[in-house]
Amino acid sequence: MTAETGSPAVGARSLRRQMRSWRRQRADTTLYEQVSDAYVWVFSGVVIGAMAISAMIQTRVSIASGCTTATCTDARTSLVWASVAGVLAVALAAAQSVGPVMVTPATGAWLLTTPVDRRPLLRSRLLAACITAALVCGATVSVVGLLAGFPGGSIAVLGVSAAVAGAGVTAAAASWQTHDGRTTRLVALVLATATAAWMLLIALDAEPATTSEWALGAVGWIVVSATVVVTVGLLVRASVRLDVLVRAQLVPGGSLLSSLSGALAGLDLTLVYDILVARRWRTAATVHPVRGGPGGAWALVWRDVVRLRRSTGAVASLVVALLVPYVVVRLGLDDVTVLASATTAFLAGVWSFSALRTTASNPGLVRCFPMSLAAVRSATLAVPGAFLLVWSLAAAPAIGRSLDLGVGAAVWVSVATGAAALGAVARWLLAGPPNYSQPLISSPAGGVPIALIGSTLRGFDVLALGVVPLLVSPTETGSLVSMGLTASVLSYLLNRK
Repeated sequence: MTAETGSPAVGARSLRRQMRSWRRQRADTTLYEQVSDAYVWVFSGVVIGAMAISAMIQTRVSIASGCTTATCTDARTSLVWASVAGVLAVALAAAQSVGPVMVTPATGAWLLTTPVDRRPLLRSRLLAACITAALVCGATVSVVGLLAGFPGGSIAVLGVSAAVAGAGVTAAAASWQTHDGRTTRLVALVLATATAAWMLLIALDAEPATTSEWALGAVGWIVVSATVVVTVGLLVRASVRLDVLVRAQLVPGGSLLSSLSGALAGLDLTLVYDILVARRWRTAATVHPVRGGPGGAWALVWRDVVRLRRSTGAVASLVVALLVPYVVVRLGLDDVTVLASATTAFLAGVWSFSALRTTASNPGLVRCFPMSLAAVRSATLAVPGAFLLVWSLAAAPAIGRSLDLGVGAAVWVSVATGAAALGAVARWLLAGPPNYSQPLISSPAGGVPIALIGSTLRGFDVLALGVVPLLVSPTETGSLVSMGLTASVLSYLLNRK
């Protein structure tokens, strides 16, 4: 009974039961429709999963046939340990971005404003975040171990350990959420640095010799048991501290997931990029304004220099990504070095082109500049394009070693690889939103506009256009053909209105 009204106190369970009743009374989907949709998704998941497992097994066989030296075997074994630290760093980064405990804006407005204990409301969110992290971490490490040629028992032990550790670090991030995630960012940075350092050792052929046999014995069971005990303790600690969380720490993550789910429902990956960039600068502290600088188109170039000084993470991602082609060479995958280098430069370099995306999505802003549209876009490409050029030159020794090329040919192929990545970034960021007025394609999920399918291939189509000549003819001639195709695409993109 409450002291003021004399009515029984309403708990969190009663409020959730009332909201569930409201939702069920207004549901317009029949049970048959729900079962039909579930059947379609389960059947599709089973078919796609079987195809993925078959492809991974075939890839494992082909990779194992190309790895015949002891150094190659050591590199692949070491890469698995690096992947464990890497997925935990990614799990912490994702947890810090969304909470990890979060609620939807509706829940924040309807339930968190009531004077009830928040732990029953938030405990299910914590468990959902931990289960998601466990599934992703366990599956990722298991796939890496499978491709590395580990035996089945070692893969099982490592997968379970990574899954439990992923749930543990997510629970730890939940207990640190009351401090605005500062500790989570620090631990994620430490794990990411350790992963990069380990990959550097692999690239330099200086990693310590390790094996996976320990996972099949008592040591493996000890590792799994210790991980479970620590994770349970972290879950209990995080559950106890749930009532300390305030709305300002819970609702932003739910809003971010709602925005991302809406963008992914339309398969608009550039919109996902815009949402993440907006979220990053919305949560950042104020910046110090920089006055002065050149005029004309060089002013846009100077702004990119200032922006890179504020966003050192974009430069750091390119520096870390430079390890990929050298690690690929150490793994004995010489045939995919060019493709891996171009894809890595594309994915790691896209975060440096925020000015290009800003001018592409704001035509009114471009009309304010006293220069043509092509001049504005070219100016926003100058600084990040120069970084990609330096990156490609730094990757030239790995490409030359994998293809057994001379110095001149290796430089030409590397520059063409960087140009292909530049064209892919421009294609991806200068693309407009999907056109929903185009014809539909029948799919198990219903009618899908053709533009949605094409939007998922933006960037990768230009990347393939520039890489294919290098795969066919990794020489100066192939490089000139690749750069000619990429230049024609860039010329069209920079002048298109």
